[in-house]
Amino acid sequence: MKFPLQYAGNPHGHAVKTLYRTVSFALCVCFAGCMASNNTTDTVPRQRDGSVLVKMQSSVYVVKKGDLIELSVLGYPEFQTSTTVKESGAIIVPLLGEIQAAGQTKQQLTEIIRKKLAEFVKGEPEITIGISNPANQKISVLGAVTRQDNYPVTGELSLLEILSTAGGPTIEADLSRVRILYNGNTNDQQEVDLSTFLEMGNTEGVPKVQPGDVVYIPKKENIVREFSEFLRDAVFIFGAFRLLY
Repeated sequence: MKFPLQYAGNPHGHAVKTLYRTVSFALCVCFAGCMASNNTTDTVPRQRDGSVLVKMQSSVYVVKKGDLIELSVLGYPEFQTSTTVKESGAIIVPLLGEIQAAGQTKQQLTEIIRKKLAEFVKGEPEITIGISNPANQKISVLGAVTRQDNYPVTGELSLLEILSTAGGPTIEADLSRVRILYNGNTNDQQEVDLSTFLEMGNTEGVPKVQPGDVVYIPKKENIVREFSEFLRDAVFIFGAFRLLY
């Protein structure tokens, strides 16, 4: 979105430009919400500036400590269980005993269980495994937003959508330096100039966020604040939500 030339020398030009950005943000959020309502989030690829990085599919997800594993074997209810991956990385399956799950993909874990089942069941039983991590089904939004909080989500969202969920940025927000910590990991983060996306009306290029991510919106007067100070505040406010893996 380009600003009229007559605002260039106007002492109120900055205020007008801020108003334009605010209106643009509201319009973009509405547009993004409409687009999202027509798409599923089961196998949507994670994108950063349009590039496909990782598909959040069970076939590539690697089981971690704390994950919830739900197992069922068709026709054999005695093996059915819902168990959490222990600190040792193992799970306990009725009759089968302890099985190492951490570090395995869903397919790999299925094959391990299938071999164990061969001692009890003939043929090729139908095995169903569900993997989830309740602690990671949230996106944390911190900084200059209306409501800082951990927001429950069920899949991938546009950065605009999660900011809208948090009530939108405050008037002092610096949208040119929005920071995303993927999976809450300080070693895997991205700084996004959201103001440029808004000015150009480019909603398709806005990065996506997923469960486990942390979004931080700095204030304009605090843009030079050390990132370690931000982490200190984040841990203090959201102590119940683990930021680092």
